[in-house]
Amino acid sequence: MHEISIIESILEVAEEKARENNSSSITVIKIRLGQFTAIAQEALKFVFEVARQGTLAEHARLEIEIVPMVLHCVVCNLAPEPTRAMIFICPQCGFPLKIVSGKELQIEFIEIDECCPTSKAVA
Repeated sequence: MHEISIIESILEVAEEKARENNSSSITVIKIRLGQFTAIAQEALKFVFEVARQGTLAEHARLEIEIVPMVLHCVVCNLAPEPTRAMIFICPQCGFPLKIVSGKELQIEFIEIDECCPTSKAVA
């Protein structure tokens, strides 16, 4: 299950950004997940629930935006709807179709708790 290493990497990036901003917790991590990836959304959510324990994201919410697959023929400019058969040949001219979107896996944003100013010691 490669979802484990994906979530571990996402949490690592999120914690690094939180620490850079002197934050003690992460509240939301939003990712964009392409429809054409071999990554199971439900598996990502499950792994996140387990992997976030003991991290700055322990109480964070994972939001997943599914990016639809968009195809485009570079020869005749047809943009056919993807089919369940996953045929990547243009139905109009017979040339290969290019996947324009749907392969994404990226962090859209990380929301952190803003750090409170450190109280100064009075001598």
